[in-house]
This record gives sequence, C-alpha cells and structure tokens, in this order.
Amino acid sequence: MPRYRKMQKVKRKRGRPPKYKNKLSDSGTEPALAVLPELKSGVKRDAPQEHYFILCNGKAVKNLKELADLMEELEDQVFNYHVTAEKNDFATWIKDIFNEIELAEKLAGIKDKKHIQLVLYKHITHKLW
Repeated sequence: MPRYRKMQKVKRKRGRPPKYKNKLSDSGTEPALAVLPELKSGVKRDAPQEHYFILCNGKAVKNLKELADLMEELEDQVFNYHVTAEKNDFATWIKDIFNEIELAEKLAGIKDKKHIQLVLYKHITHKLW
C-alpha cells in the first residue's frame, strides 16, 4: 500500500471520538451511574428534608442554588439574624450538610449579602463547568 494511504488511515483513526464502554454495576445488570461533580457537591443535590436550612422567617432552603437565589430577596433583619460577627449559619450549614469545607471557609468571613451571593454563584458555576 502506498505511504499516502497509510497516512490517511492514521488520520481517520485519530479523528474518531473515543469509544466508551457501558460499565456495569457490581451486580452486572444495571448500568453504573457516573458520579458528576455537581452531584458530589451540593450544587444540584438537595439536602435531606430533615436538614433543610430553615430561616428565622420560616422559609426553607434545600440546596446551594436556592440559597444564592434567596440572597436577592432576603430581608436585612433575617440576614443579620443568621450572619453576625461571631457566627455565619449559612457557612456552618454548607460545611455540615454538603461537606463543602472550602466554600464554608470563604463564606465564614463574609458579612454582606451581595458578597455571599457572588461567592455562591461563582462556586456553582465553577462546579458545573
């Protein structure tokens, strides 16, 4: 075979996308679920119902996205109840329930609603990409 044709075959092989095998679970009957980064973190995963964050006004927060969205409309008195110089209930909840220690440490030092919202949205977009 001429050299030109061999090079064409190589180029075609290189251009093909890799083949993925459908991995099976331990039982061998069900496909295994891929662990997505957003499921490992608390981005899209809801907290168990008994661990929802209940604000002092009675609203419940299920996940990080809801918390970030809620910061927009949260009254100052409710925010100041949960975030003081001594404590940050949002950071504690994120650390304890979602095990997001790095995010919780960032939030622990923040005392402003907009800044907390910005840090949460950055974290969410970083985890999704």
